[in-house]
Amino acid sequence: MIGVLDLERLTSLSNEKCEIILGMAQNLQIIADLSQADIFIDCLLKEDNASLVVAEAKPTTIASLYKKSMLGQIAYEEMEPGVLFSLKTGKPIFGSRGITEEHGIMQQDIVPIKDSHGETIAVLIKERDISQVVQNEKNIEHFMKATNSRDKQRVFQAIVVQEIHHRVKNNLQVISSLLRLQMQHTQSEEVAEVFHDSISRISSMALVHDYLAKSGIDEADINLLIQQISTLLVSSSIIPGQQITVSVEGESVFCPSDKATAIALIVNELVQNSIKHAFPSQNYGDIDINLRRRKQMVTITVTDDGCGIGDSFSLGDMSSLGLQLVDMLVEERLQGVLSFPLSNKGTKVSITFPIVATEV
Repeated sequence: MIGVLDLERLTSLSNEKCEIILGMAQNLQIIADLSQADIFIDCLLKEDNASLVVAEAKPTTIASLYKKSMLGQIAYEEMEPGVLFSLKTGKPIFGSRGITEEHGIMQQDIVPIKDSHGETIAVLIKERDISQVVQNEKNIEHFMKATNSRDKQRVFQAIVVQEIHHRVKNNLQVISSLLRLQMQHTQSEEVAEVFHDSISRISSMALVHDYLAKSGIDEADINLLIQQISTLLVSSSIIPGQQITVSVEGESVFCPSDKATAIALIVNELVQNSIKHAFPSQNYGDIDINLRRRKQMVTITVTDDGCGIGDSFSLGDMSSLGLQLVDMLVEERLQGVLSFPLSNKGTKVSITFPIVATEV
């Protein structure tokens, strides 16, 4: 979401210069989404030798570096030397690293914004999380120090796995950004819903690759992934006024990346289906997800307390794309079974599939 301060009241800039900054600020959200970074515009406060954050946009395609708004924050030269240097000299700075107020590792790129006479009136700042980059650098350093071939092979393999998943995640998030931008230009609610469903599926897949990129191994804790997907769906799918809670219970179960991706898509479809259709006559409800493992068999059950799907429902009735996708993924990717157990209230969907035992 874009935030912009009242420039004429808080700065000494002329109307013309304020218009230039406001024109730039209108594009901040697109820049933030496509670059997957937090974007800011800072102006110079000459009397304090400091800069003022006058506009900001947090990315919707990735988690922001900041939990709170930075709008109106004053940054002094000792804390933001690069920003003040660019404001005073009109020169860009790329690749500067630092620690955010919330102790995240970020890279800062700074480009001056100039008026028609070439005078620097503000700076455009891009800040993105580089925690994974720093971790990869540490892995490479460890790799260079490894003394035997087995250690080198293990570290090198972890670096390759992380880099592959990191790139896949970034590509998926770019696709989500493009779809989200395209969705903004459609007037049809039906078409917008198709875009929204596609973005949700892609985002669930990106969560898996983000997890794998950070862990450095090709296995994922599907319990943790299901929690993250549920949180994502609650924030993106529930309309204002709805009070729908999603709870996840069960043990940690680790799966290879291909099965983890299939499970992420399945859970995304089932939870989103409940959010959309289970509570048509009420604005509240509960969705419970249970994960259970018995030796080599895993069962995931999604239950809601909504209106239900009827006693006569069977697998042959699944005409929606979402349920067809669930059925296909369970059968082909998990070699499992999809069922709809009887429930006293609402709908219960269960998937059971085998998993090879692994040591975690």
